[in-house]
Amino acid sequence: MIGSPESLWVLGARVDRVGRYEAMSLVSDMMETPGLSQVVTLNPEYVMMARRHPDLLRIINCAGLSVADGAGIVWATRLEEKPLRDRVTGTDLLPEICRLAAHRGHGVFFLGGKPGVAGQAAARLKSRFPDLVVAGSSSNDPCAELDSRTLEEIRRSGARVLAVAYGCPKQDFWIDQHREELPGVRLAIGVGGAFDFISGETPRAPGWMRHAGLEWLFRLWMEPRRLRRMLALPGFAALVAAQAARRPKNRPG
Repeated sequence: MIGSPESLWVLGARVDRVGRYEAMSLVSDMMETPGLSQVVTLNPEYVMMARRHPDLLRIINCAGLSVADGAGIVWATRLEEKPLRDRVTGTDLLPEICRLAAHRGHGVFFLGGKPGVAGQAAARLKSRFPDLVVAGSSSNDPCAELDSRTLEEIRRSGARVLAVAYGCPKQDFWIDQHREELPGVRLAIGVGGAFDFISGETPRAPGWMRHAGLEWLFRLWMEPRRLRRMLALPGFAALVAAQAARRPKNRPG
């Protein structure tokens, strides 16, 4: 039985009050529990998309685990009595999941990303965890023409864990849409750009920038095309501030 983590709500989207250790404890249970458990890696862009797309909000709020991937999510919880202490990113979580899967002999399937990058990421993780069972990898796009082939590959692979790098919100919709067609998968996580970072295709921000909550700035510098997506951040900050201003202030008795 998987325990329910304590949750916070950011503009109507659920984020669980977990650090990496608590997240991995829940992931451990999910790997052994029948049925597919979905892990969502939440950031402000997700939240703003979910305000426009009720189906995405449903997926976030019904996920087996919703972790704070973005620094903006951590910032948004600071007015809570027990705010989040730090992020739990998909890029950091995936290697830990692979380490646990390797220990238990569970296969992991790597899906999505740029051509060849899923296989490169899998190879890097295999070198770190020699017992890791790489059930398969595929860069197939999420489309009707390829989905049936992709699903068959995953089923035949016997994978217990599925990492999907289609980006937000495609990866989350894809997992939710096909959960009944993947009876062998116990844990499915959307990992965004994790394959790029793990494979070495894209450099990751220095540690000090990650700890300071500035990884988004490094990614924007490396990938200027992300600017359009980043335009959601000022709106997110304004909505969070407005929500905080409407809260009743505690007054001394």
